[in-house]
Amino acid sequence: MSDIVLDLDVGNSYTKWRVGKLRGSVVTGELPELVESVDRVRVSAVAHSEGQLREQIQGNYSVQPEFAKTSRTLSGVHNGYDDINQLGVDRWLALVAAWKRIKSDLIMFDLGTAMTADYVRADGNHLGGYIVPGLNSMQSVLGKRTRDVQVQESNASVLLSGSPASNTIDAVNFGLARVQLGWIKSCIDVGTQTFSNTPTLILTGGDLGVKNLGQLFRFQYFPDLVLEGLALALP
Repeated sequence: MSDIVLDLDVGNSYTKWRVGKLRGSVVTGELPELVESVDRVRVSAVAHSEGQLREQIQGNYSVQPEFAKTSRTLSGVHNGYDDINQLGVDRWLALVAAWKRIKSDLIMFDLGTAMTADYVRADGNHLGGYIVPGLNSMQSVLGKRTRDVQVQESNASVLLSGSPASNTIDAVNFGLARVQLGWIKSCIDVGTQTFSNTPTLILTGGDLGVKNLGQLFRFQYFPDLVLEGLALALP
């Protein structure tokens, strides 16, 4: 009988989890409440100290957690960072999982608290990438740093509206959506100049506007790439 494994992707805002076919998310700092016990807990963590999280997991599940680490190579992918420890383990696991699925030239976009783009060649060489604040992060900073600008979430279905906004809340959110859109376009331009073939566009993460982007770009959307990468790093 195979082990029952809980996978945890502990991000800055939310923790995604998976046990077999069951999936969910909780606010980071919390852990999922499970009906059955688990034999293993595999963890990708960027937001918490390992010691505190280890104690919390042991207390909840009576299991010693296994933490994934960024490595020089994994499953055919070669880390492109000079200092591999500067590449967050979540980015590393996600880009490896993306390449494992595609095995062609690709750009992987992860849209969350931060927006990242990573470039991987068909031969598995990771070329590096870019990091900018995510939409929620930019929205939060704008709300804190400006006295009269009202900031709150807008209707996601119209974030990519072609018309200028007629109120401040929509002006902020439409504007930020266009910042995101312009950044993605510029990252794709870099990819077309870098790769000899048209790169496959991979999308993961869950910040504002993710679903709408599929209307504008030919993304392949995989929401759980970090969790998939955990299974590769800690089989």
